[in-house]
Amino acid sequence: MPTTDLLKTLSLSRNPFTDRTAEKSNLDPVSLYIHSDLRGFKPNETTYVFFGKRGSGKTTIRLQMEEAYRSYNEKAAAAGKKGFFLIDMCKPGHLTTCLTMFMENVKSNIADWDSAFSDNWTTADMIDSILSYAATELVKRFTANTDEARHFQDVLYNDAKLNRQFLVLSHLYARTDLSTLAHVRSVLMRPHYTASQIASRLGAGVSASAVIIAASREPTISNAVANQCDALWDRVCDAVPPLRSHPKVILSTIGATALTAALYYSRWQVQRGISRAASLQKNVRVVRPQPLNVFTSLINHLFTTQDTTDTVRQLCIGVSAHQKLDLLQNIVCCLGFEGLTVFGDCFDEVTLLDPVRFPGAIKAFAREVCRNDVLNFGRLHFFFPDSRLSLDLNTDRTLKEARFDRHFVRDLTWSRHQLEELAERRFRASQDALKEDGAMSNLLKKSDTEISSATLFVDLFKKVRGEDFSSYLSKLSTPRELMIMMTEMFARIEANPEGGLTSQDMEISVTKALEQSV
Repeated sequence: MPTTDLLKTLSLSRNPFTDRTAEKSNLDPVSLYIHSDLRGFKPNETTYVFFGKRGSGKTTIRLQMEEAYRSYNEKAAAAGKKGFFLIDMCKPGHLTTCLTMFMENVKSNIADWDSAFSDNWTTADMIDSILSYAATELVKRFTANTDEARHFQDVLYNDAKLNRQFLVLSHLYARTDLSTLAHVRSVLMRPHYTASQIASRLGAGVSASAVIIAASREPTISNAVANQCDALWDRVCDAVPPLRSHPKVILSTIGATALTAALYYSRWQVQRGISRAASLQKNVRVVRPQPLNVFTSLINHLFTTQDTTDTVRQLCIGVSAHQKLDLLQNIVCCLGFEGLTVFGDCFDEVTLLDPVRFPGAIKAFAREVCRNDVLNFGRLHFFFPDSRLSLDLNTDRTLKEARFDRHFVRDLTWSRHQLEELAERRFRASQDALKEDGAMSNLLKKSDTEISSATLFVDLFKKVRGEDFSSYLSKLSTPRELMIMMTEMFARIEANPEGGLTSQDMEISVTKALEQSV
């Protein structure tokens, strides 16, 4: 009686086709299909943009790229360096928080979200989401009790320009609590005057007071001063006659007027500072603002009253997308990193970018990312959940704005030959894993080794005609559909170990794969 233990029959360590997502896969690189122009990927200045439907292998490519950066950073750390500062926007939590805050700011709701997002979302909002992730991570590292945190604090405190940039960035973009920001301010904020300046000015004031007291005790000097004051008073009274007859009234009026003007000017300065701080916060629509009084106090401490909102934005935040990323990169480079790199993936898993519920939102999101002002920065890696055509990115205007010809852009499509090779790679990798496990534990029998060498991937389809095999496989377009098909076929082999796979089995498996894929 034939055995129904399929793994033993085919000498597999595990079913190599049960993986559905790259994050949950546990496969060695031998089992992966790597495109020729991505093989041997190393961190570089190129911007990579991938388009492809769900299950087309985008996340697998992203994980391989991230692993290359992680390996590079580990080698840099071993050499006493920091490597690259990685902004990982692939988990939907951060972007969901940003979009929820954006929804509040544009006074939208779920009912009209699709149109509201398309009308209001800009490239600046996308870059602000990146800055929010970076600021939150930097503040987290800054406040940790580590050698790296102490290094950050020393560098930022000793560089006045960098100090100011970091304080503004953290208070505008970091998603953290007030006590953490208070700690950042206590470490980085500099007093207006140093101890030596205060001591020197105090000494000068004491010396001047001593000179005045000594002069007032000298009759000759005191009489000369009194005569000059009397002469000045006479001239003022001649110019303003009522002053001689009603001195108290006139002086009280002048004093009250001066005090009112001073109070008005002081209040105007306070309102101007509040308006400046509110204007800076208003432009950031993806992060919940810190209390206005806290941010106003910070800005007033860092800048003079003559510095306008545009001046602060130009110096510390940036105006264009490229300038914002440049200023952020300047901070991370001064902190010891080699540069900045951004990864963005799984956008369709963000609740407010769901392509089924909000088809216009994901298109607007992709359109604002695919602009040359953003892509030209370099070291950006974006993965979008559909083709360029489906995302309306093939229009003449978009192509001119994005300049895809300057960057690495690919629509991930799979031919039947690539899918067949991927399936065979996984099959062989599972057999090799069983051999390695058996060799290590000395439990692999000779007969099992012979079965392993005799059972090939193509042997599974002996009863399927070649033209049928090619025809059915051509209906699949993604590796995920291939995994579903092969899982169904393995289940049919296991249920009917004597019969083997037939063309009908393959047709049913392909149909189920197409039904389950989205």
